[in-house]
Amino acid sequence: METQHIDSPITSFYRNKSVFVTGATGFLGKVLVEKLVRSCEVKHIYILLRSKRGKSVERRLEEFIQNDVFSACDPIKLSSTIIALDGDLTQEGLGLSSSDRQKIIDEVSIVFHSAASVRFDDPLKDCLTTNVKATKWVLELCQDIANLEVFVHVSTAYAYCQKPISGEVIYPMQVNVDEMLEASETMDNETFEKMYSKYFEDRPNTYTFTKALAEQYLKNHGKGITIGIARPSIITATWKEPVPGWGDTVNGPSGACLLGSLGIARTMYFKPNCISDLIPADTVVNGLIAIGWYMANTHAGQSNGEKMKVFNLTSGETNPVTWEQFLSYGREAAVESPSLQMLRPPVKVMQGNHVSRFDHLITKYFSELLFAYLIDCILFILGQQRRLVRLVGKMHSGFELLTYFARRQWSFPCDNFNQLSDSLTEEDKLKFNIDISTINWRNYTHRLYLGIRKYLLKEEDSTIPEAKKRMTWIYIGYYLVQFSFLSIIMYIFCKPLFRLFLH
Repeated sequence: METQHIDSPITSFYRNKSVFVTGATGFLGKVLVEKLVRSCEVKHIYILLRSKRGKSVERRLEEFIQNDVFSACDPIKLSSTIIALDGDLTQEGLGLSSSDRQKIIDEVSIVFHSAASVRFDDPLKDCLTTNVKATKWVLELCQDIANLEVFVHVSTAYAYCQKPISGEVIYPMQVNVDEMLEASETMDNETFEKMYSKYFEDRPNTYTFTKALAEQYLKNHGKGITIGIARPSIITATWKEPVPGWGDTVNGPSGACLLGSLGIARTMYFKPNCISDLIPADTVVNGLIAIGWYMANTHAGQSNGEKMKVFNLTSGETNPVTWEQFLSYGREAAVESPSLQMLRPPVKVMQGNHVSRFDHLITKYFSELLFAYLIDCILFILGQQRRLVRLVGKMHSGFELLTYFARRQWSFPCDNFNQLSDSLTEEDKLKFNIDISTINWRNYTHRLYLGIRKYLLKEEDSTIPEAKKRMTWIYIGYYLVQFSFLSIIMYIFCKPLFRLFLH
């Protein structure tokens, strides 16, 4: 008997529809666009691009579709599906021309807003523009779209990180988002920061604060529109799709894994036993696409009542992994498949309930910064570019921003997301996998490291045998230097004793 192919309800929903995606050139945005092209049979995907560093929108689009993330897509289909519009997220109305705006209004029926500033230390006013005003402008565009079915907004699980338990609800805030937006138009940066930073409510940075404000704005002004708010936790490299371990960012855990594997990072002020709450980018993207389908179908034809729902996309409640486990798995992978750019052996990961701040600071300044100055001095003598001190400085700044999240632990109930997962057909559970419980974190972290090696360090797997030989000599040289240094120290301190005994 011939087996009948069962169509995917999610693919059926997206088929031959046009989608508008913001943040398409970002890490998550690339994975989202790729999945929409490869698995959803959409008609067109409109993305925002702007001329940058002398490159036209057309040239940037050519470079965009040549990215490794699109290697599994049909090139002809990719080129015909993605349409770049000249726009700017930080400009009123997204910087769109009237003709391009009308094109979206007439043709698009699904919107994904994944654009955001993920720099935790951005000035408040700048972050407000990128994360809140941009959301406002996207929502205003959605309100004009003739046949809008759903608007999926990407927030963060840490929008209310001052709460140890952050459920799938939009919590009230002490500040009025509309008043803040109005004040930002007339106040200078310093005055604005002084006036509104007191409303952070123990949030650690402008990123989490403005992501919460964006949710507040949607809650206040999104009535009548079907909106799904997705709150992923810490997004990391892909798990399975389109290729395992793909990533193009050194932010967060991937950066820690990369710098640790090269022997540059030796310490981090964190709590090893805290749950890290990592979630792969492809799991997030499958969740976003599923949320779009679920919300549109759940609220189809509904004119009254609540048409907004929040979804926590996190792993800690279902399949937890601690920081110690993640970093240890990363070290395992770095020793098994070392990089040609390794400078010294990867350090063993700290264990226990906490890391001593004193030990952390000693290691930070002597084993990391002093080492960086030593290497840069050698490079200067050899007439080569000095860069390690600058790199270590950036690493320290990045780790400081990560410290808040690496020393705390949250509970993110996922009732709405679990309900969505249960509603998927067997076909869609395979095609749009959001089952976090099946992730083997050791295997995943090894893939993540190999992805770092291939996509960030540009080292093919064929170079691993050569890198292993090089690592052996690095270990020998490293321990010889340590032995020589300790011998000199012992000689200096023990020399008076030898003289005393001899006389």
